Amino acid sequence: MKSPLGLEARLPIFDLFKDAVFLLWAKRGRLVSMFLPIIVVLMVLDHYSSALGESVMATVGEVAGETKDMPEGMGRFLVLTLVSMLLSVLMATTVHRFSLQDSAFWPKNALRFPIRSDWRYLARSVQILAICVLILMGVSVVGGAFAGILSGAAGPEAIQQTIILFMVPGFMIMLYVSARLSVTLPEIAIGTEGSDLSRAWRMSKGNGSRLLIVVLLLPFIVTSPFLMLYSFDNIMMNIIAAFGIYAMTLISVTVLSLSYQFLLEFYEPQDGESVQPETSASDDSLDA
Repeated sequence: MKSPLGLEARLPIFDLFKDAVFLLWAKRGRLVSMFLPIIVVLMVLDHYSSALGESVMATVGEVAGETKDMPEGMGRFLVLTLVSMLLSVLMATTVHRFSLQDSAFWPKNALRFPIRSDWRYLARSVQILAICVLILMGVSVVGGAFAGILSGAAGPEAIQQTIILFMVPGFMIMLYVSARLSVTLPEIAIGTEGSDLSRAWRMSKGNGSRLLIVVLLLPFIVTSPFLMLYSFDNIMMNIIAAFGIYAMTLISVTVLSLSYQFLLEFYEPQDGESVQPETSASDDSLDA
């Protein structure tokens, strides 16, 4: 993608990261009151779902092959997982609004009832996930099996080895596609109507590798110090690790928001392409 002057519009990743940190620091008063409650709730849910997950897996190992009934605790584990996923969506959409919109559009708190844009954000995330799974399966299974047949692989074991080999390029393509399509998420979060995945693909043209850094590598780098704290197997270290990971997630999502804002400034819509931005604050806004 090129700017109106014909220059390549390359994402300035380091500058966007600095801008994200400065933005969150400048708004730290509202940041704490808006996000601390949902972070605490997510930490509690993660703790109980992790403990319950270990119990469920132990139960599955003990009764494997003995019964077809659902393992004890599986229902509660699934409920906790779904609630945690929904709260994560609420946190992400609130961060996008916090980063990109005027305070009139901010929810009073990230811990709130979902609105239409939240459900659209969840649906779009599932859509991107489904596309990624299809890409991985298509490249690894279909491509691997076809290549195995063409190369004269004898027997199912040889074809299986070819499929496993093709999973590497399939996984790389999947990551690349997911990074480029992720540009659509901030746009959905701020209530923009008419935005589709093809628009995100065009908007991210020429910045696929940079978006890989923004969406995947950067979050891993900033959260890895806190992930290592889990190795101490200490309740206090676990609390610090969980809080640090969610705090770094705020920065990562903000960087994605600013990346979308940067790309949007240089994006030239196609003929007939029309999107409708949100024009009024939600009922849950600060000024409501």
